[in-house]
Amino acid sequence: MKKLLIIFAFALFLSPIIYAQTYKFYQTKNIHNQLRLDTKTGEVFQIQSDGQKFLVHAATSPLNLKLGRYILHTTENMWTYILLDTFTGKLWQCQYSVEGPEYILSVEINPDVLSTSENSKFTIKPMASMFQFYLINEETGDMWKFQWSTEGDDYRWIERF
Repeated sequence: MKKLLIIFAFALFLSPIIYAQTYKFYQTKNIHNQLRLDTKTGEVFQIQSDGQKFLVHAATSPLNLKLGRYILHTTENMWTYILLDTFTGKLWQCQYSVEGPEYILSVEINPDVLSTSENSKFTIKPMASMFQFYLINEETGDMWKFQWSTEGDDYRWIERF
């Protein structure tokens, strides 16, 4: 019985390690491109089927060791993704392109740290407008509304809801 309990405890300890991923691939709507996200650092690369790769977003937290800190969320615009730091609530608009590196960008939507905890607590949910989303703190229920844009910085914003 004791041996079975030890095996069960060991399996329980290993399960998050087995299912956690350092790198997550997101298939884009362009069949020749994927985005590769480092879930620990926030680094995003555009990976093309011809072997080329382009940096979309540099590592935001290069010393972070926790998996799953960063996620990418699709938008209705096939070229645009939202990068979320699930620990702090910081947001970036990430855009890949097949037109060349000068069209690839990563722009802050929310530069403010909304939490300093070391665990995943923020999620985003789409609103009716393809440009607007809710940012939700799953621990406290606090909410913000934010908007991304292809029209420039004046059209990107976040406000407490």
